[in-house]
Amino acid sequence: MTTQLYLQKAEMQLAKGLEEKALESLLAALDFWDDDIVGKTQARCFVGECFFVHQRYTQAQEQFKWIADWAEWLEQEYDDLLNEEIKKAEMLLGIMERFHLCSK
Repeated sequence: MTTQLYLQKAEMQLAKGLEEKALESLLAALDFWDDDIVGKTQARCFVGECFFVHQRYTQAQEQFKWIADWAEWLEQEYDDLLNEEIKKAEMLLGIMERFHLCSK
């Protein structure tokens, strides 16, 4: 399977209410060895959201921080394709920092 297929599988699993299975698929997408930076970024955002919702803030921060650290490069390389993920990562990082939910 490819990163994109893992993402699609996770979306279907979430639609069926299978959150743990979806998280497993998303983590597999991150571990899959391919050059799909767009898919990896989307998976990181999705994983970060799952961690955030389940109050696993340190793990969420790790995913969102990667996106925020690479945001400028991602914007240059992929134009507006990943804007939603970048904005979401920066917003949720800001919330976590503002309410001291994770380290800075």
